[in-house]
Amino acid sequence: MTSTLPENAPVVIVGGGIIGVSTLYHLAKRGVPAVLIERRKLASGTTWHAAGIVGQLRDSTAQTELGKYTARLFRDLEEETGQATGYKPNGTINLALGDVRHEQLLRSHDHAVRMGIETQLLSVAELQEKWPWIETSDVKSAFFVPSNGQVNPLDVTVAMSKGARANGAQVFENTKVTDLLVKDGKVVGVETDRGVIATGKVLLAGGMWSHLFAKAKGVTVPLHATEHFYIVTEPVEGLPKTQPILNIAEERTYWKEDTGKLLIGAFEQKGKPYGENGIPEDFEFDELPFDMDHVEANLENMFERMPALAEMGIQTFFNGPESFTPDGRPYLGPTAEIRGLYVATGMNSNGILNSGGVGLTMAEWMIDGAPSRGMGPMLARRAHPFQSNTRYNRDRATESVGFHYGVSWVGRQIHSARGVRRVPLHDRLAEAGATFGERIGWEVPMYYDPDKKGWNEEPNLRWKDWAPHVRTECLAARDAAVLIDQSMYAKIQVQGPDAVRALNRVCGAEMDVAPGISVYTQFLNTRGGIEADVTVTRTAHDSFMVITGHPSQIRDQAWIRDHADPDWRFEIFDATSAYGLISIHGPRSREILSALSGVDLSDAAFPFGAAREIDIAYARGWAIRRSFLGELGYELMLSTEFMAGVYEALMEVGAKHGLRHMGMYAMNSCRLEKGFRHFGHDIAEDDTPYETGLGFAVNLRKDDFLGRERLAAQKANGPAQKYRTVSCIVEGVDATGPYLIHNEPVWRDGEIVGHVTSGDWGFRIEAMVGLASLHRDGGVSKDWIEEGGFTVQIAGEMYPLKVQLAPFYDPSGAIMRG
Repeated sequence: MTSTLPENAPVVIVGGGIIGVSTLYHLAKRGVPAVLIERRKLASGTTWHAAGIVGQLRDSTAQTELGKYTARLFRDLEEETGQATGYKPNGTINLALGDVRHEQLLRSHDHAVRMGIETQLLSVAELQEKWPWIETSDVKSAFFVPSNGQVNPLDVTVAMSKGARANGAQVFENTKVTDLLVKDGKVVGVETDRGVIATGKVLLAGGMWSHLFAKAKGVTVPLHATEHFYIVTEPVEGLPKTQPILNIAEERTYWKEDTGKLLIGAFEQKGKPYGENGIPEDFEFDELPFDMDHVEANLENMFERMPALAEMGIQTFFNGPESFTPDGRPYLGPTAEIRGLYVATGMNSNGILNSGGVGLTMAEWMIDGAPSRGMGPMLARRAHPFQSNTRYNRDRATESVGFHYGVSWVGRQIHSARGVRRVPLHDRLAEAGATFGERIGWEVPMYYDPDKKGWNEEPNLRWKDWAPHVRTECLAARDAAVLIDQSMYAKIQVQGPDAVRALNRVCGAEMDVAPGISVYTQFLNTRGGIEADVTVTRTAHDSFMVITGHPSQIRDQAWIRDHADPDWRFEIFDATSAYGLISIHGPRSREILSALSGVDLSDAAFPFGAAREIDIAYARGWAIRRSFLGELGYELMLSTEFMAGVYEALMEVGAKHGLRHMGMYAMNSCRLEKGFRHFGHDIAEDDTPYETGLGFAVNLRKDDFLGRERLAAQKANGPAQKYRTVSCIVEGVDATGPYLIHNEPVWRDGEIVGHVTSGDWGFRIEAMVGLASLHRDGGVSKDWIEEGGFTVQIAGEMYPLKVQLAPFYDPSGAIMRG
């Protein structure tokens, strides 16, 4: 293609797969003539052998819109560039063989209505009409999305490249990037085997090469290649070119028409890693040996599902590598370690269907400084430094292949690379009956079982085996006291003369408070959206401690740095491992802590939101009066070496007051009853505090802070925002379900007016409780809410929904503040 390497470029893209080429195309369409460097030929890594399936329906509105955009782009590219893409809107059919998968398909059908995507539930007869070759006697349901389709990955990559070059972009094939040039923590150029290109922005879109390339520069990009297997039959008589794609998640297979043949692939429960010592230097359009033994079970499923395969003949047994990430989601956006370095990689076999939306989003990020839609679940900065460990990525990738078609539910457990991160009290909590789940390497107590039976891993969307234990914990919080170890939560110390200025820039609340005050606040973006949900305690005149959720440990530090003036004098110290965090909650918590502290903890002396460094048993630590349960409560933050002694003292004194351990499931149930928002579910980058009932945490009297202009405009419009978060209860439903989980549509007067953002059974109020986001062009007013008439759609059925602005548990806050 282009022969002379330029001396400089506004953006350099490393990697010529479909993600890199799509970003090149979208930058060029915005008038940014970027340069793409590819070590061999375009699409020669993973893209060329992808199945090319295009789906649209995602978990969130933002991601679904990007999926819909990708489908439109593939349709329009051929007309724009004159290059065929092979796009065919054949539709996709998802089958359910068991009850849980059947309910999930019903819920997907509900969700699709809200997303404006036409879907159909097919009868067995209709399924047989579309797929007459397969066995259907065990099929419970079939979910059809007519507007989904398929594309030729090589052709669409060529079309995007052609469109990009027509708008000024340059592509250099057979050119190897040998180094990333960095000065003072910022990208200044890219070194290649043909020379250096000066640039201030680099996108790493290197697919399975990205992990080791980034690791060499001290950047965490967690992924590892695994082998991916599919077969292609001989030509099938009567197979139409419009044959819908078939997905059978419970058998882990997908089926599609491929030039008159059937291509049938599998995502096995346990994958096979590839390239443990790096990808071979000469890899280009390479196939790997087909491991018949490894995929034997999947092949058996295929032949049982379609007995005619035995007579059709198999033309190709294919194996090619694809990269998978520890949590099954891609990494997008700026890195935390190097300014100007972005990543878009780790597509988990969804690169084709993600390509249009990802390219659009990355172009926005590099041009506008932020994407137009929240990318929270896919942020590159969700990666934690330990995830640079290659062995960890290899072992986890073998399991994350199975996430692709596994049944996702609240009790799904991770089995690989366990025990990586443990709180100081891990062994004591295990002895107390903690049943652990894995969260970013942390072993997190989810519930406590004195009999230590462990997990029942049979998927279940309704009443769970552990529910009786969760109920006991919730009632103990209401009637006595509970202890929660939250030491995995991130503790970020911000200190220095300008620490208050750095925090005030990103926080909605006023940070210039007296030492000994804890402030609940959000980190905001320029749109007024929520980037973090935190508490900030001023521990000294020039020192603050930010406590945030464990997934946000890296991203929240980076957010502060991103928006600080370079001349401000402050530093950020990640204190997560330096401090433990135990919280105690419940009506007896004051008595328990008082017995160990000798401090006046009365409401008058120690009100809600106060923070004091006090004696705790034989230690000194910070006590912060907070509660995520809606009960009287205290968070105790102390150096890790004192954790065991304080824990033992708490348990000894607490025994006479009914103190019990509590896990994360019970905490979630309690916070839902209290209407407390959870970052990532109920609030995120596209939601503002005024829309989500958190306007009380915004101080518009402050000097300029992120999002202030938009928030001021919303405040001026009054409380009836277009979007508003409410508490809700499903009426006429008991603990057997169906359950509120996420994305259930809320209806009123024959129209969808919102959706559930999170939900579960509330054990203190004995109700199916949740939070929902409502919308109304004229504003979601209190009067409109109180008029009622709401229903919620759960797995195809309608149920009356009681909706209110106040929480259902202790709406006045008297218990928590008493």
